Amino acid sequence: MNAAPRQKSAAITAELVQLLPELAVTLYEAGPHEKARGHGQSEPLTGRQMKAVVFLARRGGATMGELADGLEIGRAAASELVTRLSEKHFVVREDDPSDRRVVHVTLAGPAEGYADSLLAAWSDQLEAVFALYPGIDPETLVAFLRTLIDRLKGQSLT
Repeated sequence: MNAAPRQKSAAITAELVQLLPELAVTLYEAGPHEKARGHGQSEPLTGRQMKAVVFLARRGGATMGELADGLEIGRAAASELVTRLSEKHFVVREDDPSDRRVVHVTLAGPAEGYADSLLAAWSDQLEAVFALYPGIDPETLVAFLRTLIDRLKGQSLT
């Protein structure tokens, strides 16, 4: 590889490194926090709480173990997260009548609207940006982002 392509690649990598924190903050700030405030809470959801709400919205609920595994956190952290979301009236926690060791977590009624708004807003933005760049292969972009996330979490590539 000659110097010019290597310099261009390094410049693009440097620009992406600068964009990552901005992307994280922007994704968080783009959430419909005013809807969350309308549910009797004064604070917007944290990033991890938003991730849990999105996870539960996409699955229609989960056991505590499934939530912990899906968010890649420990069971104790999942329990604390659910407690905080329950205090904000975003989730309902119910024991399984056939096995009291199993706890089911679902979104509370108004939280479903919040999650739907969040997912719809992000979907609309993604569709609009993909329309601006028809040459980008969405499947390659998804694979790239999944790999990047795994790397940033310290997971090796398979």
